[in-house]
This record gives sequence, structure tokens and C-alpha cells, in this order.
Amino acid sequence: MLCLWSIGFALYGIGLSLVHVFRTADIHEVVPPVLAGILVWEMALLDVATGPYSQVPAGARAVFILGTPVTVTALSWWEMRRLRHHHELTVRGALGR
Repeated sequence: MLCLWSIGFALYGIGLSLVHVFRTADIHEVVPPVLAGILVWEMALLDVATGPYSQVPAGARAVFILGTPVTVTALSWWEMRRLRHHHELTVRGALGR
């Protein structure tokens, strides 16, 4: 019973943090996909610089380091495309140009 309560508590907390802490869409709707792409590539560069996977073979290391940034970038591009086509929101519009 305690395990089920903990899982429910954790999921509820994650939902609250996404709604109240990471409210970047309140700034402008295109900020979340842009910010997500920048942050994951920054973390990938940090992984390359620190070399935390030095014992892992090169192919697996490339998948570990590049898998997340490539996936998040693809999802961010899809979100930006959706915002542009359905809501006419662009990065240029967010910058006020």
C-alpha cells in the first residue's frame, strides 16, 4: 500500500512541477521547445567534455550521448512546426520582429 501511495505521490508531484515550476510557455508558446533543444545539446556537450562513458565502446557511447539530443530536437522541431501551422506562432514572432 505504501508503494502505491509513493508512486501516486511522485506522479502527482511531477505533474505539479511541470505545471507550476516549468511555466516557460507563459513567456511565449515557442519557448519550451527551443529551451528543451538548447538544454539537451548543452548536456550532450558536457558529456563529451567530461567523458563519463569512457569504458563503453564507441558505438554505444555515441548512442548514449547523441540519442537524447537527437530525439528531443526532432520532437522540438515537430512542436515548432505544429505551432507554426496550427497557431501561426514562430520564433521570429516571439522575438517581436
